[in-house]
Amino acid sequence: MSVQLRVVLIIMAVIIMVVIFRLIRSKKLPVKYSLFWLIASVIILLVGAVPNIIGIFTRLIGFETSSNLVIGIILMLLLIITLMITIIVSNQRKRITILVQEVSLLKKRVNDYEK
Repeated sequence: MSVQLRVVLIIMAVIIMVVIFRLIRSKKLPVKYSLFWLIASVIILLVGAVPNIIGIFTRLIGFETSSNLVIGIILMLLLIITLMITIIVSNQRKRITILVQEVSLLKKRVNDYEK
């Protein structure tokens, strides 16, 4: 891995970490959702700092080339993100349904009270 690529990876990881910490501090991103992004940035930092780690995992897992392993990891991360977002959307949908029901009941009570 070239020195330029290593520097870019390290800079990217640091930028991601700074952005995540700012989002947490401004309360735009809850801590439980930020952990995944922090872990991903630490992995990027490790790959930039210790480039041989990809080669070690490539041989350990049994991939032919390091690029195949990287593509596999990226696909796995995208699937995990998709699953996490699906869970969040599902929970929000349930909460919205309950909220609509509660508001409807409150409106009915107010209308009954006014009559």
